Amino acid sequence: MLDFILADANLPFAVAIALMLIIGLFEGLGTLMGVGFGNMLDSLIPDYDVNPEFDVAEAGSNNALSRLLGWLRVGKIPLLMILIALLIAFGCCGLAMNLLSASLLGWMLPLWLSVPAALIASLPVTRGVARILEAILPKDESTSVSLESLIGRQAFITLGEASSERSAEARVTDQHGTTHYILLQAEQGHGPFTPGKPLLLVRRSENTFVAIAAAQD
Repeated sequence: MLDFILADANLPFAVAIALMLIIGLFEGLGTLMGVGFGNMLDSLIPDYDVNPEFDVAEAGSNNALSRLLGWLRVGKIPLLMILIALLIAFGCCGLAMNLLSASLLGWMLPLWLSVPAALIASLPVTRGVARILEAILPKDESTSVSLESLIGRQAFITLGEASSERSAEARVTDQHGTTHYILLQAEQGHGPFTPGKPLLLVRRSENTFVAIAAAQD
C-alpha cells in the first residue's frame, strides 16, 4: 500500500495529505506557544459578506474568486479548517481514482488528467464538510444592530428641543437593551418636543431620526 501511495502518479495526492499533517502539527505547536496559525491565515483573507440565498461571497465585485470563496463558506468557518478539508479531499479523491484505475485498467491515470479531476471532485466534498462544520461549530453572539432597526422604537429627548427644523439629542433602547444616543427631529406637522415626552421613531433621514409623539396607554 505504501508503494502505491508513493508512486509517481500519486505524488501530488501524497504531498497534499502530508501537507495536511504538517499544518496540523504546526497548529498544535502554535497553540502551545500561543500563536494561532489559523488566525494568521484568516487575517490574510478580506471580509466577505455571504449572501445566504445564493451562497455567493460579495466583496465589492461578483467575480469568480468571490463566488468560489462564498461557495466554500470562507468567512463562515475558519479558513484553516477549509484548507485542511480541501487537502484531505484532494488527496483522497486522487488516490481513490488511481486505485480504481489500477484495478480496472491495470495502470494509473496520468497527472495531467488525475490532478484536475481530483481537484474538481474535491471542491463539493470540501463544501459539504464546511457546511457541516458551520452547523456544529459555536457561533459568536453579536448584539450589534443596524440604525434602521431602531425605527419603530420609543425614544426620549435628553438635550434640547426637537422640531421639524431643529434637532435634539435623544436616547433609544434597542432589542438587546443597549442604549443609543441619536439626533432627532420632529416630523412635519408635529412637535416641538421637549425632554421627558415619549416619542416614536418613524424614519431616518441621513444621520437624523424623525419622530412623532408616541401613543400613550
